[in-house]
Amino acid sequence: MDNTHPGLNTTTNFIYNLKSNKVKKLLSDGYIILENAIDEEECQILIRDLNLLRGKYPYHMEENNNYAGVFRSPFIFFESYRDLMLSPKFHDILLEIFPTNYQLHLSRCVENKKLKSAATIEWHRDIPYLHTPSKFPLSISFLTFLSSSDQIQLEIKLESHNDFFYDFEQAEVLSLNPNPGDTLVFDSNLIHRTLATNKTVLYNLFMFTNPVLKPVVDYTSKEIINKINSNKYRIEEVNKILGYQYGVSKDDLEYINKKL
Repeated sequence: MDNTHPGLNTTTNFIYNLKSNKVKKLLSDGYIILENAIDEEECQILIRDLNLLRGKYPYHMEENNNYAGVFRSPFIFFESYRDLMLSPKFHDILLEIFPTNYQLHLSRCVENKKLKSAATIEWHRDIPYLHTPSKFPLSISFLTFLSSSDQIQLEIKLESHNDFFYDFEQAEVLSLNPNPGDTLVFDSNLIHRTLATNKTVLYNLFMFTNPVLKPVVDYTSKEIINKINSNKYRIEEVNKILGYQYGVSKDDLEYINKKL
């Protein structure tokens, strides 16, 4: 097509390039489960590494109820979390959903204790202040279960990402208890919550978004850039997925210099 912006060709062809059944199901239902996305040995390594982050400010603040049970950005420190973040099983899906590319929006691990539940026990969306549904997802969440449990670990409200976006109280609730290594992949607008169980359980969450949405953390301070790059493991892939190329220019001069 002549005299059209290259972005127009990419975006208008998007709907015709959706091929895999799992992505079609994700778009129709709002979620899928990737069984055995990682094995149980990998789950144990992720749990072991996470314990090394325990009590380290600002990555884990156990005494603050607003952040109870939350570990922040473990991929900065551990090869195991970088491997999970860069899993081809995840990115095969993302490449279909985001034809104009994507970036990391959020990296968290959640610990639900028997006697102290995490902050994620309330009904919520992973992008809580987006006020309108979208025909196709703007953000995709990957929630990987690391622990076994004989009780329900998670509930989701079906169709709450679209038909019941506003009237979510009327949505049917689906209870889930995935196995260690299973990953729940869902439209980040889908309402869900974790549940307290009779033992401590852990989950890892990565969110990826179209670059038009701001990430929760952009990892651009000099200190954090140095910290991330001090771990050379898969560093080029990590820096690419952090979306530095999509950073907002501070003024017109910086914008033009980038373009030129």
